[in-house]
Formats: sequence, structure tokens, C-alpha cells
Amino acid sequence: MQRSQPELPTILIFATGGTIGMHDVGKGFEPDPAFLEILEKRADRIASRYGYRARVNQLQPAIDSANADEETAPKIARALRARVGAMRASAVVVTHGTDTLAFTASRLAFELSGLGVPVVVTGSQFAHGVRPTDAFDNLQLAIRAVTQASPTAPVSVAFGGAILPAVRSTKSDAEGLTAFRAERPLGARPAGLPGAATDEALVRPSHARVLSLRFTPGIAAADLLALASAGPEALVLECYGSGNAPMSKPGMKDALRSISERMPVVAITQCALGSVDTDRYAVGRELAAAGVTAGSDLTIEAAIAKLGYLLDRGFSTADITALMPMNLIGECVGTARG
Repeated sequence: MQRSQPELPTILIFATGGTIGMHDVGKGFEPDPAFLEILEKRADRIASRYGYRARVNQLQPAIDSANADEETAPKIARALRARVGAMRASAVVVTHGTDTLAFTASRLAFELSGLGVPVVVTGSQFAHGVRPTDAFDNLQLAIRAVTQASPTAPVSVAFGGAILPAVRSTKSDAEGLTAFRAERPLGARPAGLPGAATDEALVRPSHARVLSLRFTPGIAAADLLALASAGPEALVLECYGSGNAPMSKPGMKDALRSISERMPVVAITQCALGSVDTDRYAVGRELAAAGVTAGSDLTIEAAIAKLGYLLDRGFSTADITALMPMNLIGECVGTARG
């Protein structure tokens, strides 16, 4: 009697939209209705080389990643948790548009910490149907990465021949095949994520909106107040150098103080490398005195992801002020929780 072959472990390929799934029918690139079938055949062929099978699911509705909002990454995370359980998937590859890939990947790193299977996010600069395309090279890179990663590996980005930590990744090239970089390494000895502050956070009907403002020489206090009046639940300030801001601008100190009393405000550096140290310069000390939290060496993507994650779990401004500079999952050099 012939024995049946054991079932191969499954890689869930979760397609969310983006350039990788588009084609050009003469009116510019738009979603290709045949892509999911093409993706499943390609992914299954690649996965079989590593002793896995691939199964494709899709975000409903799929989106152009430029249209991502504060609900997008948490929605993807919920779908992945449900499907990993239902399919008993051993690994996950998410295909995503490159415009906001780093934002989504950073948030997934928080949302899916402890999922128990490796997760890798990928996409492409060129649609799958054009020649040449980087779509299937990146897909193969992502599939290979999840088959070799441990179940507790942090969420990663696979792109242009590199595997990058999601919470350190940023898009740095609008055209090149090596579109993403991660110049900062993962923070060592992460403390781990705190539990939700309130049960209500688990059934929140909407997700926190976190906005950012980049300081430039023309910024005035009125610009900051206008942004805060748009109804965000937190702000990220992209500061000069080690956390400097134009504090001598009329009304700037008062504006920052009044906003910080209503919501978390976090300072990060505009620089590709280095960290915020608000003690170094007098203007940095004035920024901190106005209630702004130093955000260590967080990227803009990780800062927004971390703030949104903590807010959605019901943490207060005081809690968030303490947690933002801490290294929870490798997102910053930070400090461990005491």
C-alpha cells in the first residue's frame, strides 16, 4: 500500500495591491485582474524549492498604497492573524505598494510581534507584466527569507536583494531597484511590548491618526497649530539635527506647550543617522520644556507606527511619553523598561 505524501508547510502570500500587481492597458498602470492567479503559480513554484507550498489571499479591497491611511496596517494585521490561524500557515509574505510599504511594515512589526511565524513584506518598482521587472526577484527573495527565518524573527522587508528590519526601513529611491534602506541597525536587547492599557482598546471602532511636521526655515507657530487643529491624536516633529526646533519664532513655545498638553508630541531627527538629544542645545532644552518627548533615533515610519500602536491600545499621554524613547522591539537604540 502506497503511503500518502506528507502535506507541505504553507506560506501565506497576502496581496494588498500596489505596482507589483498592476499592468498597463494604455491608460497608465492599473490593477491586473489576472495577477492573483499568476502570483499563486509563481509563488507556489518558488516555495516548492524550499519544501513549502504557497497559498494566496487578498486584502479586500486591494489598494494603491498611496491611499493607505491609519486603518490600513491594522486591517492587514487583523487579516493575517485570522488567516495564519485558519490556514495553519508557517510563514507570511505580504506584497504591498512601495509608496507606503515602510509605514505598513513598521506598524506590522508592532502588531504582529509574537505571532509565532515569520513575516516579510515585499513589492516591486516595476509591474509584474513589464520587462524587465523586479517583481518576481523580490518575491523569491521574500519567500526564501521566510523559509529561513525563525518563528520569532522580527518583521522584515525584502527588496532589491536585501533583507531589512521593518522598523528601520525607509524608502530612499523613487526609481531604483534598491529602493529601501535601513541605515540604523535594530536596537539591542528590546524590552518587549507592554500589554493593552484598557480592554476598550481591543474593540476600538477606529484607529489613532498620527500626523507629522518637518521643520523648515519658513515654519511658523500658526502652521503647527493648524496641523494640531485638524484632529490628530499625536504629532511627530521632524527636527533639525539632534532635536532642534525654531523656538524663537513668535508663539512657538506656547503653541508646542498647548499642543503637548492635549496629545503626545514626539521629536525625531531629520537626519538619516544619529539620535535626538534635547539636552545638547538650548533650543532642544526649550523643546523638551514645552512637553515634547525625545524619540531617540526612530525613523519617521517607526515613530508613526509606534505612536499609533500605543494609542490604539489605550495608553495615556504620560505612558506614551515614557514608552516612546524605550526600545520595545528593536525600533530604536533607546533604553530598556525598568
